[in-house]
Parts: sequence; C-alpha cells; structure tokens
Amino acid sequence: MRAAVRIHVILCLLAVSLVAQVSSITAEGFGMTEDAAIEQAKRSAVEIGIGTVMSSETVVKNSVLFSDNIYAKANGFVKTYTVKDKFQDPDGLWTITIEAVVTEILDEVLKDEMAVQTLLNAMNRPKIIFMVREENLIDNTPTDFAETQLIKMFYDKGFDVVDRQLVQAMKGEADFTQALAGDVTAAAKIAGMLGADIIVIGTAKISSGGEIKAGNYTMTSGQADVNGKIIRADTGEILAIVPQARGKKPHISATTAGISAVNMAAKKLGSDIITQLIKKWSTQQANAVNVFLVVQNVDFMTYMALGNHLKSQTIPGIQNAFEKGFNGGVAEFQILYEGKSQDLAMALMQNQAQGAALQVTGLSGNRISAQIAQ
Repeated sequence: MRAAVRIHVILCLLAVSLVAQVSSITAEGFGMTEDAAIEQAKRSAVEIGIGTVMSSETVVKNSVLFSDNIYAKANGFVKTYTVKDKFQDPDGLWTITIEAVVTEILDEVLKDEMAVQTLLNAMNRPKIIFMVREENLIDNTPTDFAETQLIKMFYDKGFDVVDRQLVQAMKGEADFTQALAGDVTAAAKIAGMLGADIIVIGTAKISSGGEIKAGNYTMTSGQADVNGKIIRADTGEILAIVPQARGKKPHISATTAGISAVNMAAKKLGSDIITQLIKKWSTQQANAVNVFLVVQNVDFMTYMALGNHLKSQTIPGIQNAFEKGFNGGVAEFQILYEGKSQDLAMALMQNQAQGAALQVTGLSGNRISAQIAQ
C-alpha cells in the first residue's frame, strides 16, 4: 500500500480571468477503487485550477502564505471530464488520468446545465418532492398550479423529482396534512417514506387585484404570492427558505389572470430554490473533500448503523455521507468532509456509532481503512 495518494497535475490554461474563467486540466488521481481515483483526479483539477489563479494574484494573508487547505476551499467546479487513461497495479491501486473542464465562478455553474448535472452527480443525485398548499380566491376551487410549475422547472433542470402520484397517495396520512400545514418534522417523515432526500413545502395564494382598464377592455389583475421551505429529509434541517415570491398578471379572464400570476410567482420561487440549493451544494463540494471509508468485519446491520451514524452530523466537519456498497463483510462509504482525512480518522475513533466501534487500520490520501473492533 502506498503511504499517501500522489497527485500529478498538468495544467493547460485556456484563460486566466477571475470574471468567468474556464480551464482545461489534465489530472491524475489514485485510489483503491476506480471511483475513488476519479474523485481524487477531479478534486486535483479543481485545486490546481484555483491554485493557478491564486498564484497569479500572489495570495497572502497576514504575510503568511495559505496552507494546502486553501485548495480545499477553492470555488471551483468540474463541468465535464473524460477518462483518458486508467490501470490497476498488482496491489489493487487504480491510477486514472482525466481531462477536466473546470469553471471557477458559481454563476457560471448556475447557467451551465452540464455543470449542474455534474454537481448533482457529486451529491449522489438527491431525489426531491414538492408539497404546496394552494388557495385560489378567484375561482374558489382546489388548484395546484404552483406545484405543477415547480415540478416542471426542476424536471427540466435535470433534478430527480419523485412521482407526484406517489406523494398524493399519502393524503390519508396525518403527516401529510401536517406537512401541508408547514410542519417541518412531518415533511421530513413524508420525504423519508417516499425515498426522497429533499422536500419543498410551501403555500400559494391566488387572488384578484381588482379591475383595470385597457382601452375598451376591462381586465382583471391576477395576483399570487408563493413561499417555500427546503428541508433535508434525513435530518429535518431547513436548507433554505424563500419567504415570498410574487406574481402579477392582467387578463380579460379572471381565471387566466390568476393562473398566469401564480405561474410567474412559482417560477420566481423555483429559480430562487435552485440557486440556493446549487450554492449550498457547490460550497459543500468546494469546501470539503471526498473521503472514502472502507470497513472490514461488518455485517449488514452494522453497515446500516454506520451509515446512519455518519449522516447524523454528530461528527464535526462531515457535510454528507453516502453508502457505496456492502459485500463479503466489507462496507464502503463516501464522506464529504471539511478538513483533512487524518482529522476525520481521529474523529471516527473518538465518536463511535453504538455497537459499531471503529478501529482505523490505515490511512492513504483520502482513503481510510478500518475494521470493527472485536
């Protein structure tokens, strides 16, 4: 086993500009699995891309050069990448070379569909559901225009949206009613039961702003107010809040005016939610490293317990965790961690899951080897 993950990066700059910089980078990563090696290579591409900009700006803080951790906080993202070469040595270590296109500006990510998809993949493609309680004061009939518009927006943006019919099938549940009323805990439970990672709950109100004259025509001013909370299902954490998005549209038909107004408001809400989620997730990716934890001597119940423990946010620095596989008594996890892998290894030893005490047996770059203490 090699003592540390080695990274060799050859940088091919296409532009050096802090305004909207995009770099094509060839990066090499190492890991005990192909995925681990690719993640290391992607990380390296971002680090070096940002590092080049920092070097050109002679980044100094309090007369002390930033440490290696500055690269872990770089605002860079891999838009796309291609595997150029890969091989596995006799010890099982993978070496993978990628060519990556890296963008450093978050606004560029928001505008770039490929970049959004790369980010969603890095976040393990979180599933999302919507529950919006809509009040239509124009027609006084049950409507769901805002929810429909939100689902369409997220679907078009490439998000994994849970089938609406599955959500509606929960109508008889007490948690469903409470979630529609704004109960965060109930909403998180609904999302968990449907296998979703995120739930958006909110309200929409459609009303008339009165009549307005347009030449020889009398039109109705449709008005709508929509709000939303974005909740993480496994912890109940409120990821973001949009207190109000407003729409206003006139039409000779009051019904059409109301529909147009609420669609406008829902589009504003959806755009705000997407922006907040992308910013939060991209900041997590930029400020944290992917650490791969491989644990020996594990049974299935211990595997599940470890996964829940890692996701519980009881260990400082862990942003997120994903179960990657369980086979032959070996469990694999991917942990998004803000800090150094050796710090995480120490934290895992000090903060044990009940009935699943870990003993760290190896540390190589961003890969931690461990076993269940006997």
